[in-house]
Amino acid sequence: MKRSTLVLLAILAATAGGITWKALQPKPPIKVVTAKVERLPNLRATVSATGEIRAKEFVDIQAEVDGLITELFVTEGQIVEKGQVLLKLDDRRLKAVEDSSRAQVGAAEADARNAEVGIATAEANLAAERTALANAKLESEQATTSRDRAKAMFARKQELHGQGLIGSEEFEVAAAEARLADQRLQWNMARITQAEANITASLTRIEAAKAIRDAACRRKDAAEASLASAVDMAGKTVLRAPLSGVITKLNVEKGERAVPGIQSNPIATLMTIADMSTIEAEIRVVEADIVEVRPGAMAEVEVDAIRDQKFAGVVSEIGLSPIQNTSTGSTQSQEGKEFKVVVQLQAPGKELRPGFTATAEIVTATRTDVLVIPFSAKVKPEVEVDTKGVYVPPPQPVEGAEPKPLTAAERARRKELDGVFVRRSGRVHFQPARFGVIGDRQDIEVLDGLREGDEVISGPYQVLRTLKEWDRVDLDEKRMGNATGER
Repeated sequence: MKRSTLVLLAILAATAGGITWKALQPKPPIKVVTAKVERLPNLRATVSATGEIRAKEFVDIQAEVDGLITELFVTEGQIVEKGQVLLKLDDRRLKAVEDSSRAQVGAAEADARNAEVGIATAEANLAAERTALANAKLESEQATTSRDRAKAMFARKQELHGQGLIGSEEFEVAAAEARLADQRLQWNMARITQAEANITASLTRIEAAKAIRDAACRRKDAAEASLASAVDMAGKTVLRAPLSGVITKLNVEKGERAVPGIQSNPIATLMTIADMSTIEAEIRVVEADIVEVRPGAMAEVEVDAIRDQKFAGVVSEIGLSPIQNTSTGSTQSQEGKEFKVVVQLQAPGKELRPGFTATAEIVTATRTDVLVIPFSAKVKPEVEVDTKGVYVPPPQPVEGAEPKPLTAAERARRKELDGVFVRRSGRVHFQPARFGVIGDRQDIEVLDGLREGDEVISGPYQVLRTLKEWDRVDLDEKRMGNATGER
């Protein structure tokens, strides 16, 4: 065999041996960062959100009538009392409308008085017609008596004339008197009918006069309502402070035109008055955190404009509906819903101003004498459990052996469990645990499963995602130093 061939075979054998030796060597330990289970005297969970400072009571002053501002009696920052005159608008047009309305009221009152006179006249005519009817009835009775006497006289004269005891002239006189008495009775009966018709007409005229009177009264009421409206509109040219407070915003000057406000249109706002005795921070809390916030919870508020100072507060109001987008009138998208939370400041400083940007930390829970670990150490791997849901640790694997794939039965017994990876004797072991609240420094409360002093693996995050029971680990000294400095 040639020497070159022997050398080649020797090199190949050495290479294969080196590869085999390297393959049989155990994998190097995984570099990890660990932390101890510690006991803290106090743990506080908070929710942080931003918003702005505002007064509890404030009002935007808007005009209800349009007009030129003729007088402006206040300046921005001025303290005003409730009922104090703020400004006046040109009222000449509205005063003219008021005067016209007064004239209409006077005319309507005159019409109503005339209608009353008409009723009185109609009632007087009715009384006269009833008197005429009574006289006609009396005269009718007298005419009836006269007719009866004339008839009786005519009957006797007729009998005597037939006996030839009286002459024809006397007989004709008796007949004429009987006819006249009957005609007088018919005339009186006609007078009674006429009087009764006159009474009916008088009653109708009275009803018509009353209808005219009622219409006049309604016109008077309408005129008085128009006058009241005109007086009210003219009075709205003088704007007064609805509450005591400070003029925090003044948007107009004397000589500008005030425009009536429609649905709190900010363009129509003339000024803003705020009662600065009670100041609040209105903040926007995301929906993931709002369920943790409770009325009465303590909070600390920081204002960007006032550094290195915190204001104590308490949650006084929690919105039940998402905040609407002021530009579209709709709520935010599904990913960005926020809810209003109002924090009332307990000792606000005089330097606070409405509109200052504020950040509030709301206390959602507190614990005392509590075990904690870094939140980053909490994991939720898929592990094998028994019928009671208790974690079943896998046996220690053989070095160099290939992992066997899981069977269907083994996959069915697997479940995600909350816990941590602990480091014991250079190996990784999963320890199920129960956790509570998360502190404001990213420490999480340990309720069960760990003891003080246990060493838990807290990072790196990419390593935690792939760790398994029995993995060999070693401390990453460099990262451990950084983590210790951070904590």
